[in-house]
Amino acid sequence: MTPEWYVEQFLLWALEASRHSLNEFLDPDAIMDPAQLDGSEKDAIVALLIEHRYVSSEGERADGSVHLIKLTANGLEHARHLHRISQSRAERDIYLHNWLVRWAYEHAPAGGSASLQEFAGDEHWWFAGTQVTWAEVYAAVDYLEAENLLRVERTNGFIGLRPTPLGIKFAHSRMTLRTFMTTQQPQSSGVTHQYRDSIVVHGDAAGSNLATGGNNTQTVNQGVDADALATLVTQLRQVAPTLALPEDDAEDLAEEIDTLEREGTEPSRGRKIWRAIMRIVGPALGSAAAAGSEQAVQAAVTAGSELFS
Repeated sequence: MTPEWYVEQFLLWALEASRHSLNEFLDPDAIMDPAQLDGSEKDAIVALLIEHRYVSSEGERADGSVHLIKLTANGLEHARHLHRISQSRAERDIYLHNWLVRWAYEHAPAGGSASLQEFAGDEHWWFAGTQVTWAEVYAAVDYLEAENLLRVERTNGFIGLRPTPLGIKFAHSRMTLRTFMTTQQPQSSGVTHQYRDSIVVHGDAAGSNLATGGNNTQTVNQGVDADALATLVTQLRQVAPTLALPEDDAEDLAEEIDTLEREGTEPSRGRKIWRAIMRIVGPALGSAAAAGSEQAVQAAVTAGSELFS
């Protein structure tokens, strides 16, 4: 694992050590051990936390290393988000459903299977700063096998995984599994008839690429770019604490951002969630200006408006 992955573990333990307070001074060394983190990574982890504005440096040694920190409002909000999703069974299941197929695709040799046991050594064994469990992994494997995304080999204590053709198609996509599965056209006995310049399709045409009329006007149903969505979600979480929202609105915004992260790659669903976010964020733009974060908030608003236009 890289220090980027350690940041989430550190933040969860910092949240507990701070007792959810922005006023508590924290010693990074005192957090590393209970968080099960390698002490040699401490300086890199703290540097990333400061870079992401999750913590502020409150004391440095002569060698320049940080020995006292405080959670920032942004860090406290993100740590609470991590705690919330790490306790959600649905979030944990969704995470494994998305990653196990891609992990099998990357690790299965040609004509063979990847040993599931090796997944425990992968960085994706961690979710929101916590380890997944074997019970969760086995349940996810059963689900993905039933959905025809994984082929599972079970012999003499060995469990091998390899993606099916549908699983490979998913691994190549830039979608969440939920969005990907909605794009898969069910088997249909429908018949396509052609009449001069028109095509009439009997049956479900979701996700189809249709050319109609003399000029062959084309309609393509595409999902929202997953990388752009992930960037937008990060932007929103970074600016949310600067909006000075009432507690109820802040909680509603956090929930809408979580929903956008899960479901935003489906265009119509993403647009609906974005409208809900803007109903909360719009009235608070003045607070962002007063806090000096107007530019960052406007950048997030612009990015979201372009993504869901």
